[in-house]
Amino acid sequence: MNTDRQDACARNNALWCDAVLKSAGAATRFQSGFWQAEGAVLPLYPNIVTLAPKQSGDFYAALEALPLNAAVKDSYDCLDLEPAGFRKLQTATWLFRPERPVRKPPVSPNWHKVTQPEGLKKWKASWNGDEALYGVFSQALLENKTVDFAAIMKDGAIRAGAVCNSGPRLNGKDLLGLTNIFCRKNWRYSALHDLLEPFPHRPVCTYESNTDLLQVYRQLGFLECGSLGVWVKIRPVPTTDA
Repeated sequence: MNTDRQDACARNNALWCDAVLKSAGAATRFQSGFWQAEGAVLPLYPNIVTLAPKQSGDFYAALEALPLNAAVKDSYDCLDLEPAGFRKLQTATWLFRPERPVRKPPVSPNWHKVTQPEGLKKWKASWNGDEALYGVFSQALLENKTVDFAAIMKDGAIRAGAVCNSGPRLNGKDLLGLTNIFCRKNWRYSALHDLLEPFPHRPVCTYESNTDLLQVYRQLGFLECGSLGVWVKIRPVPTTDA
């Protein structure tokens, strides 16, 4: 297992979560071994992402301070957080595609970057039918130079999309993270192919919780490089007097 790739996947995801939570008004910071956000809890997003398999007392103190329903992403799927009042929601597989030796990326007429608030509204409507989730993506994210809302346009409509975020550097290249992928049913291969077409020269990471789709990623050159777990806080842990 290539731990450098898994480490880079974890940090890329933490950088994306940092952008989202910070745009929602949270106070965020990178600690030794984990990333943390305080002051806001968003649906679908964790308030802690681990950046190393082993954690110190600071991590467990941060767990205790989290409010109910806050989530933790265990980027190495190696922690048991049940004694700390958490329930495991899901596991997923980290996926990594190495850069390819292409001098100049092809230009796809269907690939579009969302740059305006009205475009972001349309992107969110295509991404998810639950309007209660639309507040997760603030317009402020459009001004973040490390984040792109990508859309595949055909016949004037959004047929697929994803969020791309940059960082960290891996072997001299900026890693590209791909999250919030959406497309028509049974169109995952074509959607990923089109979304990634402008980036053959960059390493790409994402994760997938549906094991039935892993073969699609393999066909596109992705390699599995570890697993992750997501936990949600369901109860406070009572303190005991000495």
